[in-house]
Amino acid sequence: MIAISESTTPGRSPAVRKAARILFELAAHHEAANFAELSRRLAMPKSSLADICGVLLETGVLARDIDGRMQLGARLNEIARGLVGGTPLLELFHAETPHAKGLAGRTVVLAVLSGLDAAYLSVRPGERPLPLTLKPGIRLPAWSTGTGRALLSTLPDPVIREMHTDAAPLSPSGQLFEMERLIEAVGLARARGFASNADLGEMALAGTAAVVYGRGGPLAAVGSIVDIASADADGDGDAEAVRALARHLSESL
Repeated sequence: MIAISESTTPGRSPAVRKAARILFELAAHHEAANFAELSRRLAMPKSSLADICGVLLETGVLARDIDGRMQLGARLNEIARGLVGGTPLLELFHAETPHAKGLAGRTVVLAVLSGLDAAYLSVRPGERPLPLTLKPGIRLPAWSTGTGRALLSTLPDPVIREMHTDAAPLSPSGQLFEMERLIEAVGLARARGFASNADLGEMALAGTAAVVYGRGGPLAAVGSIVDIASADADGDGDAEAVRALARHLSESL
């Protein structure tokens, strides 16, 4: 996730900067949080926190859970819709994923390419806990994830090389970036119609993903994610089910 420091470019819209810190903090954790917890984690006075959260609650960007704690609100779905071309892909994902054949009990995600990252817009949790808690808002290096590799496969190799010319995002689990290995992976993804990161096991996770297309081209990637110990070595265990879901979502758009 992106960390925002109040010491960076001081004096520039401090309230907006604080609001962004609150949203990133809530996005980085699965559990909702009360004012005391957020105040401690963000080192922010409760009075200032309460004022900003009040506005975010009013606008629907934040919401309260049954115990009154803060969590991300439904209004963020409207903002996220802009990341999928203004299409109803998010709503379709929520409606269709529970009925997807072959993916019962799996963690299923919807992600878009954001710079060099795969940014997760929606997560349908599986029955088994994963080593990393995935939730909307989390970002991982695209080169190291199944969804990211699927999205990168829609780009020409020269573009992928140029994107990673300066420095690839660091892997959270210490994986080393290798350009030729990435080019090989996205080439395989194009040939098979799905991508996998089972060869890397980023964050002890293995993802299998396929691209969802709209009228204007690729919009997002849908993928299943399992513990690396449960994954096939070539990552094709959920391939047909994921490809079928991606096709269905594309056709529904």
